[in-house]
Amino acid sequence: MKQLGLIIFAALLLQGCGNSGKPKNEVAENVVKKVKVERAFHTGKKIGIGGEISPQWKKSDSLCAHVSTDELIKLAYKHEDKIERLIAFHALLMKNPHEAVNVAIAEVEDTTIVHISSGCCGSEDMASNIRVEMIQYNREHYKVSKEDSVRLDSAILFSSNGSKFYYSNCLYHRLPAKPEYENRLWQLYEQTPYALIPLARYHREEVKKVITQLLTEIENKDLWPYRDTIRSVLDAVVVWPSPSYKRQVRLICRKVLNNKDRVGFTNYAFGALMAYNDQWSYNCIDKALSVSKQRDKLYYNDCWSFHEAYEDNPQPLFKPLIKKYPLE
Repeated sequence: MKQLGLIIFAALLLQGCGNSGKPKNEVAENVVKKVKVERAFHTGKKIGIGGEISPQWKKSDSLCAHVSTDELIKLAYKHEDKIERLIAFHALLMKNPHEAVNVAIAEVEDTTIVHISSGCCGSEDMASNIRVEMIQYNREHYKVSKEDSVRLDSAILFSSNGSKFYYSNCLYHRLPAKPEYENRLWQLYEQTPYALIPLARYHREEVKKVITQLLTEIENKDLWPYRDTIRSVLDAVVVWPSPSYKRQVRLICRKVLNNKDRVGFTNYAFGALMAYNDQWSYNCIDKALSVSKQRDKLYYNDCWSFHEAYEDNPQPLFKPLIKKYPLE
């Protein structure tokens, strides 16, 4: 009888739970309540596997069409939701790119982290970097003036977050050698080796010493642990192909092009060799591609890297090699 009573009690308990309308597992219910699903800002127009139009982009289009510039500025600055601020900023960029640049400059120190989604991929980024990339990578599309673009470049350069912007690498490649930038670039060089690239444009003896020293350091080192140094110093050579370190450049580029772990480095080596625009550099590239074509599975990567480097610096001397080693 005692056993039967326990069975009946258990059955009634289960029945009560089933009729209560509440989840049977209250622990699970509490966990669900505590879990916060973080929304992501869509950096691309299309999302998901099917490539449907992002509702955020549709909202930006609607805001651009129906909301005033002043109101968009307020939303981009002050909306309580960080994703909504970026949606409003995108609308402002479409409606009034000059005012969008003003907002980006005013918010250049913003370190708010936002989840982002591009197609089917997700990651995190600073809200300030998202604004900068929206503007600077799409200047022609959004009709951003050259003057506004330069203003934003200067703001990024002197920002305390200067070395944190993903756009900084692009900035270093396009930054002119203005006197007011030089001291700041030396400060940034202490944080990132890529600041050496714009410093090379000043043609200072101290920069030449740094380049020579770095080339000496990496001459007998493995590639991958020194990847940032190799990439930055070879790009600095492209900016300033001084005869004083030509021998070192030749040795290091040969080492890179003959290395089994060269993927991710070959376009830098080709770029540095082409910067000298001489017969010895032509012969070096020709030999590297010829050997790669005959015996290496990485030939397509090498060929692609060479074509990419040639597009960046289309010297007529190297045009025969484009025909000799076509992309197939």
